[in-house]
Amino acid sequence: MSQMNPRELDVLNLLWKGDEPMTAIDIVNAGSGLTQSTVSAVLRKLLNSGLVDAVGVTHSGKVLSRTYRPTEASKELILQSFTENYSSFSNVIPESSMCVAILKSNKDTKKAKEELKRLKKMLEAYEKEI
Repeated sequence: MSQMNPRELDVLNLLWKGDEPMTAIDIVNAGSGLTQSTVSAVLRKLLNSGLVDAVGVTHSGKVLSRTYRPTEASKELILQSFTENYSSFSNVIPESSMCVAILKSNKDTKKAKEELKRLKKMLEAYEKEI
């Protein structure tokens, strides 16, 4: 799976946001605007691609439902997709501007400062590498 469609990205995003594994109905109820059948089809595709794991079974009303969580492979694929998309317009927007824009998108200043510290360490390590 090289490129993900918007529905797949929506489902993965909801799974990454969730603190606990989610059922298909949890994803639908999270306000994603997706139908139960669409979510089920997307989850099957993501499961077959190794981008989500089925980690349990729970009662959802009167039926048993599988619970899902995203895999680390999904994070890598999203990063790869982001990098490929950025490459197509990197001649217009320099890396430094992109990093600042991404950091500014985080409205939680405490988390933003923590991320900035991590970024500084990564940049120092990368500078030594090159």
